[in-house]
Amino acid sequence: MSKPEKKVSRSGFLKQIGLDIFGFVDEIFGDELDALEKAFPELVRPPGHLPESEFLSRCSRCGACIRACPFIALQPVIDGNAFDRGTPCLRTGTSFCRFCGDFPCINACPTGALAMSSPHDRIGQAKINPATCLHSHGQECSACYLMCDRTFKAISLTESGKPPAVDRDKCTGCGACVTVCPITPVTAIKVTCDR
Repeated sequence: MSKPEKKVSRSGFLKQIGLDIFGFVDEIFGDELDALEKAFPELVRPPGHLPESEFLSRCSRCGACIRACPFIALQPVIDGNAFDRGTPCLRTGTSFCRFCGDFPCINACPTGALAMSSPHDRIGQAKINPATCLHSHGQECSACYLMCDRTFKAISLTESGKPPAVDRDKCTGCGACVTVCPITPVTAIKVTCDR
């Protein structure tokens, strides 16, 4: 007696077709996709992410890493292009990556898009916009410095009238500085990917 075939839902079928198409496109245009992601560095991926084109081809958009993050630091891409919609990225401005010792996000990934073999010690780079930074305009503000001083000590205060300095070698791109920047609605600090 033959086994009955497992039925696939319409959404599952369409999702699989989308992943198959992306895999095909990645094979042919992989280098171009890598160039595209470097042109749009806003998406900061979780620790352990593979190179972007490989990450996108492996990520099933299941949300397991997002649910596993104990600090709700990850969110799915909502407004992205079709090829990255639903993939995880850092929720800059509302939470930040703590680089948990046990990396629950990596351990939750069922496809290997996040790999424990090489968890990154940096996922991005903080950049301070002197045009909007309060310290750059001679006002007393040390929020980013104080927040970073608790963890990675990557930000140092400079003389009044200049923005705080970010040490590229120490900055992990965790986004903690962005969460405390008092400038709204667009903070004076932005974290971009470090791929």
